[in-house]
Amino acid sequence: MFYFRYIISFASFMFLVACSSSPTPPQEKFAKQAISITYVSSQKLNSYNNQAHTIPLVVYQLNDIDSFDGLKKDKDGIIKLLKAEKYDKSVMSVEKYYVSPNETKELLLDRAEKTAWVAIVAGYYDMQASQSTLQYQTPPYNALKLWSSEASQKFLTIKLYLDKSSIEQME
Repeated sequence: MFYFRYIISFASFMFLVACSSSPTPPQEKFAKQAISITYVSSQKLNSYNNQAHTIPLVVYQLNDIDSFDGLKKDKDGIIKLLKAEKYDKSVMSVEKYYVSPNETKELLLDRAEKTAWVAIVAGYYDMQASQSTLQYQTPPYNALKLWSSEASQKFLTIKLYLDKSSIEQME
């Protein structure tokens, strides 16, 4: 009888230990083409003296948004962000593209390991932070897969409209 209780207790303990492990958060893992950025640009993109101009578009993948928030506050910070460099340890990946007037395009990016945020900087002539930057938190893991050994990553889909002097999210 004693052995039976011991076996039941041990089996119950092992079951609880096995069920209590949590899946690895998806932002900890690399994911192929997990970020989709579709953009449409205006015919008057970055217009200066009635002439449209191409602009740089920089996409940062970050594990923390605080330093990006600090840099985007002024013109010097935006200039630094437009250099598309790893300015500190929060930058997991950075890529620079060029957007022409009246252009529609989709960018498919691999999500870098440890990415929790995607931040976008557009290089407009007047460089105002409220009109030149956007940021997105990566989606959480799929709660329906909690019982599996790995959580499933949801994809981040971003749709942008690049207007004459500002970058906007499209619905």
